[in-house]
Order: sequence, then C-alpha cells, then structure tokens
Amino acid sequence: MFSRIVVAVDAPGQSQPALDLVRQLATEGITKVQVLHLRERELSGYTWYSRESGQEASYAAEAAIFELRLAGIAAGGNVRSAFVDRVAEAIVGEARAFEADLIVLGRPRRGELASRLFGSVTMRVMRRSSCPVIVAARRSPEQQQIGAKSSAPGRRS
Repeated sequence: MFSRIVVAVDAPGQSQPALDLVRQLATEGITKVQVLHLRERELSGYTWYSRESGQEASYAAEAAIFELRLAGIAAGGNVRSAFVDRVAEAIVGEARAFEADLIVLGRPRRGELASRLFGSVTMRVMRRSSCPVIVAARRSPEQQQIGAKSSAPGRRS
C-alpha cells in the first residue's frame, strides 16, 4: 500500500513502537523506508550544544535500520541536526525530500495537558505534512492487556 515511508526514531529503546508499526505497514520488496534520527541542538548561553554525541545519534539510526533490514524491509537512514523548536519542520522536510507516502512517529513524549500548554512535535508534523501521519500507540497491545489484568477488581498482586 505504501511505497515510501519515513520513520522518525529516538533512542533505541524508545523507538520500538514506531518500528513495530512500520513492520506491520511495509510490504517486503515494495516499500522503502527512510529512518530519520534528529540530533537536537539547543542554545545555552552563547553556544549551541547537542543532547547526544554524534556516535550516539548514529547508533540510534543504525539500530533501527538494522532491525528493519532483518525483517526484510529495504531501509536506509539519516542523522540530521535540528534546533529544538524546529524538529517538526525537519521531519516534514525529510519526508518531502524522500517523497514519502507516509510518516510514522513514535509515541508522544508529553501528556495531553503538557501538549496543550507547550505544543507537540506530533501535532506540528500532522498540521504541516502533505502526506498521512501515523503515530504509534503509547502502550503496546500486550502492555495494555497486562495493565487490564492487573487492575481487574478483586485481583491481588
């Protein structure tokens, strides 16, 4: 269904829901996936600094690419620098350059209240993108089932 997908990944452990979603949506031999990891830069005093080293950023992208390739999906990737308040624009720009049919994002970091107060990268990407955007669930179906079982009435842990 989708021939070109851009997936934005974070740290390796936090990107799993987005990668699982890409594996479900991608068709082996047809879909090409572009993994994007953004190395965020902030201004502190008079200098710009990144929250992670170049090596850590490369590892995050390479781990995601490796996982997708093991699943039989044609994947490549980039590590780009982006200013903290321009992350959404960088994701949309990468999707445009790759001519993506779909953008896949990981679960939002902020809760609903914080997103309403301070804004959200996810919401900015959805507003600015010319292609569909899918956001990974906050919790996987397995975690939702475990949570439902442990919170059942009359059940002791």
